[in-house]
Amino acid sequence: MAIYVHKRFDRNFKKASLHDADLCHAAAEVKRGEFEADLGGGVIKKRIALSKGKSGGARSVIFFKRGNTLFFYDGWTKGELHKKNAKEIEDDVLATYKILAKGYLQASAADLLQLKNRGTFREVNCDENYTSNIG
Repeated sequence: MAIYVHKRFDRNFKKASLHDADLCHAAAEVKRGEFEADLGGGVIKKRIALSKGKSGGARSVIFFKRGNTLFFYDGWTKGELHKKNAKEIEDDVLATYKILAKGYLQASAADLLQLKNRGTFREVNCDENYTSNIG
């Protein structure tokens, strides 16, 4: 399975200790159906454990439908939520995610290569420990 990370995702976790191995592990879990919420339209919310564990760790927005490509698009740490009882993802933002997910999930191999070459996405290569779990 191809795994891509958007520059926005990388920027949001620049200071966190989130490594490609963590992303490989999260991708394997998503493929097995282990995630917190299916928000529709190929948009998934997934917790990723940092040193604080999953409950205090990262929240990620992933674009994925049964297939061969997964995109880590956006994310934040639990500590970045400013308002108690605030929605993690507002309705207008979710609508935008769904539009983006549709485009990225339908992208051709040539389109994905162009996005990589522009620096919009980078590809994560999972080692043998994860390839058997990811497929």
